[in-house]
Amino acid sequence: MNPQNPVLSTSPDAARDDRVLPLTRIVAAAVVFILILAVYALYLNPDQTDQNFAWTIRPRMMAMAIGAGYLMGAYFFVRVLTAQRWHRVAAGFLPITAFTIGMALATILHWDRFHAEQWPALAWAGVYALTPFLVPVIWWQNRRTDPHMPEAHDLVMPSLMRWLAAITGVAIVVSSTLVFVQPELVIRAWPWSLTPLTARVLAGWFLLPAVGGLYLAREPRWSGWRILIETITVFAAFFLIAAVISWSDWSQSSPPTWGLLLAMVAVLLFAPALYVYFDTRSVARA
Repeated sequence: MNPQNPVLSTSPDAARDDRVLPLTRIVAAAVVFILILAVYALYLNPDQTDQNFAWTIRPRMMAMAIGAGYLMGAYFFVRVLTAQRWHRVAAGFLPITAFTIGMALATILHWDRFHAEQWPALAWAGVYALTPFLVPVIWWQNRRTDPHMPEAHDLVMPSLMRWLAAITGVAIVVSSTLVFVQPELVIRAWPWSLTPLTARVLAGWFLLPAVGGLYLAREPRWSGWRILIETITVFAAFFLIAAVISWSDWSQSSPPTWGLLLAMVAVLLFAPALYVYFDTRSVARA
């Protein structure tokens, strides 16, 4: 990995037209439908997961946090469904692959916690048996259309931003792996109560920004960053709304509580500021 020296092709192959393949759009549409169901079950009805989700999630904040993540995912796949250029959404697929692998492993390790005879658990098992293979295959097939060239008036991301993305990604990969192997490490310190299953699910979710950071470290085009910045902003906003609604679930005197909340507020402020800064500069080049 060398974020300081991005290599952009200057002679695109005729086949590299940056199109989003039909299979990619079909899968995106199916995923949006599934994720909307998950958002309904977790974010809008967090107190009824014993009836309408794959396993019973307590407390409410845990269900809503996962629901905010699925809402972020639904937004991303809507952007995939409507994207005009593949490279604008490409950065999301390998992070999602890592996430689905984490969910599959957590399911295998804790299947006794699932409502195994109910359709939500069977649907969950089917989704996370298929997606660790399907998502990277889609990425591999569609990546062939990427011309590896900036768009007209595109910006090259500063090396500092790419190095920060790389360092952050490595740090979160290491910490997520430790939490997955030893969930007790986070159970004792987390702002709301966790079980080994929900701790490992959290570790899987953390793989999204981890692998996303590593991918963006190799993506020099601002146009390849934009949609991931949008999705992060969506998550931060709905996570903070969930925190307000479920405030009684938080350990309010715990330093990790305030550390996590400040981190989410920082994301909610920094990500849109980054977006406006680079988009404004890109428009100014037009």
